[in-house]
Amino acid sequence: LLDAAYCLDELSVGRTPDPARLLAGALALHSRRLLGTANQSLLDAGAGLEALATGGTLDLSEDGQARAAVLAALVRKAAEHE
Repeated sequence: LLDAAYCLDELSVGRTPDPARLLAGALALHSRRLLGTANQSLLDAGAGLEALATGGTLDLSEDGQARAAVLAALVRKAAEHE
């Protein structure tokens, strides 16, 4: 999950995350979804990272970047409880 948090941090400041860490983060969040342990925030984060990891793009506005920062904090908090 820490790779996912890193990616969201990068997106929150307008940078493109490292592709390997993007894939790892998307897979970690996808695993949480499959296990049924993802809340709505983790599902949202996973959907965004999956879109990027599969070749899509995210054109984040200032509000989108702020949301990415919030999601990064929530993903990091979930990682602490693993």
